[in-house]
Amino acid sequence: MEGLEVEKRDYRHVNPLIIFGVAIFGVMAFYLSIVVVSQASGIFFPGNEPNFGVFGKIPGVDENAAPEVVTIDDRINILFMGLDLRRDEPADQAARTDSVLILTLDPHNKVAGVLSIPRDTWVEIPDGYGGYTNDRINVAYEMGEYTYRDYDGGGAGLIKDTIEHNFGIPIDQYVLLNFNNFIELVDELGGIEVDVPEYAYDYAYSDCNACYEYEVEFLPGPEHMDGERALAYARIRKSDNDFKRIERQQVVIQSTAQRAADLGVLVGSNPIDLYKKYKDSVKTDISDSKIPGLALLGQQIGPTNIRMVSMAEATYSCIDVCGGAAGLLWNLDKVEELKARVFNDGRVQATLDSEAATVEVLNGTETRDLAAEFASFLKRQGIPSTLILVDEQAGGELSERTLIFDRSGKSYTVEKLAEWLNLPATRIRTIPDSDIQRFLDVALGSDVIVVLGDDVNLPSEESANTSFEQTETAGG
Repeated sequence: MEGLEVEKRDYRHVNPLIIFGVAIFGVMAFYLSIVVVSQASGIFFPGNEPNFGVFGKIPGVDENAAPEVVTIDDRINILFMGLDLRRDEPADQAARTDSVLILTLDPHNKVAGVLSIPRDTWVEIPDGYGGYTNDRINVAYEMGEYTYRDYDGGGAGLIKDTIEHNFGIPIDQYVLLNFNNFIELVDELGGIEVDVPEYAYDYAYSDCNACYEYEVEFLPGPEHMDGERALAYARIRKSDNDFKRIERQQVVIQSTAQRAADLGVLVGSNPIDLYKKYKDSVKTDISDSKIPGLALLGQQIGPTNIRMVSMAEATYSCIDVCGGAAGLLWNLDKVEELKARVFNDGRVQATLDSEAATVEVLNGTETRDLAAEFASFLKRQGIPSTLILVDEQAGGELSERTLIFDRSGKSYTVEKLAEWLNLPATRIRTIPDSDIQRFLDVALGSDVIVVLGDDVNLPSEESANTSFEQTETAGG
């Protein structure tokens, strides 16, 4: 009994603040574990983070909900560079980039895009001291490695900064390959199936200094290519130009992605082993810990959800300001339009792509170029110019109200147009009435017809109509 009394007495004298402190510590430990897991999963498994349910409301815990609008900063942007390094040249030799492209992944909507930048594009290259050098983008990597030896991040850091400065595209990671890397990768996949779209030919092709030149020819149609053959197809340009070469490179990229998906190498047998096999020869700043998450995301996106765009459409030959070099200047407004096709909200892009609605904009006011102004906005949202028609006269018809007519049931496109124009649902017509019929008589039969009336409220985003040649800096 006496022992029991002592036990009871000791229990009564335990400080209740200690018990409270232990409880608080337990709660805090649980809270911190959720925060750590949620933040880490966003880094290592983008787009595949766990759902924490009610705990997702806790401050610091990622709720795993996609942003209302996925911007370029919400994407994962990876710069791929192909070094113009011959197969018999040392791997550490100074070299320019033969190809420059940006792979962008939308982890929230599971879509991707590739923007190719012509190697002769004329840009401003930072010097690391607040100044800039004007030159072609293909020299930026080499300059960062050998000209500005103390540049932060070396060649990769310099070309990353060059792209962000000129084009406003933030780069998260980079991958650098040479000819041998590419050949080994394709051969490891067992070759790729390429559907050659048009004839291509080079009468004197070679990929090494000590090799004899030889003819290479590619006929339209499907062809199975090993690594060397695929490299030749991606590199030749004597029969046409660098723009056509970019198109061929994009065909090879799609074919390689499709082959990898068919074999399941991204998430199949062991993507980590495949990565480790080439990590010593492929230069990259992507850490080993991120590879599983990126592989899973790549498998979820798939090769059919990759939009290929070339910046060649925005370039034109340099005549006076390139110092005699074969450079390409670029139109800033057109670059923004091309960027929108690749980096805009993936959900919007995917749905607009699936509907592929043609949009006809009729100016029903006496304000000049109103339809063209709205069409420019649509292009900056990623709608291709081939799907947009403009009529500034509208057959002389005028309208007090802005209206949308859905001719083909393209509901998502119609809803986005109404949202951009700040229109209520009552302004959308699916059946012709007296307000819309007179405009249908002059329309060209597009899927969606937008009549801009006197009450129109155009989006406030400013148009950029300057080219690189007209700006003080290379990026505007």
